Amino acid sequence: MKSQLRINAFLATALRISRRKADQVVAENRVMVNGSAATVGQVIDLGHDRVTVDGYVVENQTLNKTRIVLYKPREYITSRTDQWGRKTVIDLLPEHLKHLNTAGRLDYLSEGVILMSDDGAFNHEYTHPRFEKEKEYILTLTEPVAKDLIEGFRTGVPLQEGLAKADTVDQISETALRVTIHQGWKRQLRRMAAHHGFTVHSLVRTRIGQFEIEGLQPGEWMVISD
Repeated sequence: MKSQLRINAFLATALRISRRKADQVVAENRVMVNGSAATVGQVIDLGHDRVTVDGYVVENQTLNKTRIVLYKPREYITSRTDQWGRKTVIDLLPEHLKHLNTAGRLDYLSEGVILMSDDGAFNHEYTHPRFEKEKEYILTLTEPVAKDLIEGFRTGVPLQEGLAKADTVDQISETALRVTIHQGWKRQLRRMAAHHGFTVHSLVRTRIGQFEIEGLQPGEWMVISD
């Protein structure tokens, strides 16, 4: 990669989007170069300029970056520290990985896939809702699944953020559903179930995008590539 190039070419490579989409992101005033709003067609110097998108630093290369998928157990938080002294996912990592940041969140009582990396572009891609990364969950209820719950998940549930809908819903046992969503609002599936009068017994996120927890036990992790 050249030391100087147009901002759309840089963003297209770093964020894995088209140059047209990159121009749109710039035009929406979401891109800053050294603290100032970027302009369409702007040329940047990779050796000196600091580029952010939606407040996230965009790295000018992905070499020597570490990305892992971690199986978060129940009763761990995804923040680095906790004012109440609860266990965090950082506690599960060896010393040489404790600098990694999480891409997204998973609530305290849920378990499953968490992505962690020191690659800002990767974390941005798997955190920002504009990228609409599909997430798959196994949702187990305290009572048998009802047809109106499945239909409600498919047609949508009104939440404060908007209409919450599942992309797919499949019943896999008397009390369990496999659900995919791309919205990812806070405690979304628990709130959707509660709207229909159901209580969630357990919630396991089995996949984010192409990254799965297959083969991992709670607390285990593995290095991944994209």
